[in-house]
Amino acid sequence: MTLMIDHDLSLYCDWPQRRVYAPDTALETKSVQQDGAIDGPDALWRLMNEMTAEMREQFRFFRELREGAGAALDEAADDAAGKLARADVKAATDAMSLIVRTLEKIDTLQRQLARDREAQAESEADNQDYEQAVAFFQKRIDDLVEQKLRARLGAAGLAPEGQPADGGE
Repeated sequence: MTLMIDHDLSLYCDWPQRRVYAPDTALETKSVQQDGAIDGPDALWRLMNEMTAEMREQFRFFRELREGAGAALDEAADDAAGKLARADVKAATDAMSLIVRTLEKIDTLQRQLARDREAQAESEADNQDYEQAVAFFQKRIDDLVEQKLRARLGAAGLAPEGQPADGGE
């Protein structure tokens, strides 16, 4: 009569906080509160890890409750005690099912948060690479313009500083 929910709760563990930014900075300056506490994605990460730990403890509690009610069901001599034990087993099993679904939702949210952080890091890297490329080509264009200017001035008989190439007026 006892329904067994066998899930490996070690799959639902704390997610490591992978920083994709400098160690002492937050993702956004407005996410740092006056007291130095970090709000936003880091707070969400911390909250989901705390919820996971709490859900694991509740799962263990309801598992023990279900096993105790199952033992009481086996030992129940009269109908009233049997009904009460069956109700306890059902309630504990329902609670365990709800906890497992909640853990799955938390895991989904943590995976999405990790994907969002990776996408943000890639976007920031792309922006930085783009800005470096623009700066490189801008410098290259400036160098070429200066080189062409010197060549034309030399062809006109002027030194690059604006003086005549022969030294006179």
